[in-house]
Amino acid sequence: MSLITFSLITSLTWVPIGDKQALICPLTELTQCLKNLSPVVRAQLPASETEITQTLGLRSAMVLPVDDSYLSGFILVNERETPGVQLANIDNVTYQLDLNDQSQLTLWHELGHLENQALQGELLPLKLDGYQHEWLADSYLIWRIAKEKGNYQLAWQQYHRRNLSVLTNEIQMSHWTSPMMIQVLTLYRPEQLASFAHYRDFIADFYPKATQLSAVLRKEYSSLIQRTFGSSVLQPLPEYLFWRKQGLGFYLKPTFEQIMGAEKAHQWLAQNAML
Repeated sequence: MSLITFSLITSLTWVPIGDKQALICPLTELTQCLKNLSPVVRAQLPASETEITQTLGLRSAMVLPVDDSYLSGFILVNERETPGVQLANIDNVTYQLDLNDQSQLTLWHELGHLENQALQGELLPLKLDGYQHEWLADSYLIWRIAKEKGNYQLAWQQYHRRNLSVLTNEIQMSHWTSPMMIQVLTLYRPEQLASFAHYRDFIADFYPKATQLSAVLRKEYSSLIQRTFGSSVLQPLPEYLFWRKQGLGFYLKPTFEQIMGAEKAHQWLAQNAML
């Protein structure tokens, strides 16, 4: 697999995905990109450019998988919507996480969706739910970071971003991959992860070891997050889902230490029974 780095997408680019190709297209080149698709593939996408753009919305990228013997999927990139910071309000204090190389990380995440799709029915189950698709895409992201950067700095950035996003917006629960990302980050050192020549080799090793969160458990964490951090909370309920607090604290601790500092993070987690 090619390990091309896309620091700035300025023209349509073809990338190998398994035995197929993916087309990466900047939003500004959408018309030209669509002309490069076969009628069979084009028929699987939204009917008009306007509909495609509306589907993208304010996201910085999206992937549209297709069923084709040559093309794996179509990735549309809009770098103008790439965030430079992630904000979160915790106890009326606004914290900021600066985001570096976010366009690159977003693209790698979207490529991860296609890489995992190519492995379904082989190394991965034929059917995956939405949450599995997201955490597997972030697992690919971590592997790419280790492979190309040799460290986990940007991987931890993605981890912190996932945490802060879900504290800010409950809709982001579907992308709260931190409980799965931390397993990769703790099971493998960067050099170990980089030693897997191909992503498929890494996922063949990691997937059987991964402890996956059930839908019920994710729902409980979501309820606890909303009760603890939601803007509509009128009164504290210290005993609410108390049996999940330490688990949530475990996932939040690295992020809170990053944005608050170790001492304040420890104090906050202790006060909220999350240690």
